Amino acid sequence: MKRTRTLVLCCIAMIALSATVTASASASLPEFVGPFPVGFAAKSGATTVETVKGAVITCAADKGAGEVTGPKTGTVTITFSGCEFVTLGLPCNTVGAPPGEIVTATLVMTLGYINEPKKEAGIDLSTATGGPMMEFMCGPLPAKVIGSVIGKVTPVNKLIKPPGHFTLKFAQAGGVQKPTHFEAGPIDVLSTSFGGGPFVESGLASTDTLTFPVPVLIAA
Repeated sequence: MKRTRTLVLCCIAMIALSATVTASASASLPEFVGPFPVGFAAKSGATTVETVKGAVITCAADKGAGEVTGPKTGTVTITFSGCEFVTLGLPCNTVGAPPGEIVTATLVMTLGYINEPKKEAGIDLSTATGGPMMEFMCGPLPAKVIGSVIGKVTPVNKLIKPPGHFTLKFAQAGGVQKPTHFEAGPIDVLSTSFGGGPFVESGLASTDTLTFPVPVLIAA
């Protein structure tokens, strides 16, 4: 009888331990699975930044270089080309860059859930210091973009081998970002200021491809 009770207790302990490990693993997701650090290249077609007051900046394309530094983290710098302040018909560029070229600060990447039950993962872009993501001139007008922004990354739970790629899609409508936050996280959006004026909520629309030199998976 004593031996039977001991076996039962051992089984219960094993089940509890297994549940704890499973819960712990689930809590760590989503995450990059692969060698770290690992570099990647990014590129996209047209990009739009729009404020809720209707100011619009468009860029014809972008390219970037970054590095995934851990299961949930990385960095990237993006260069936009063919940029114009459409509202006033003015070309835009970062000081020192060619006309039409806007260069971001070094951006911090954070992987998180947009919707955990649906296994929808996203990458948040921000700056480590909280400073501007972008500073540039549109004609005589100085402009700054601050805050952070989340894009949906796909696919998940699929090993992507070269020359395959991940897709990182940022979506907005009327200056309102979609999504505005990670699941159970704080509001996470951009704001833009022109000519030293007040910062106005803004949305970013762009579809980027992320290409790695080695097989990488996003586990969700």
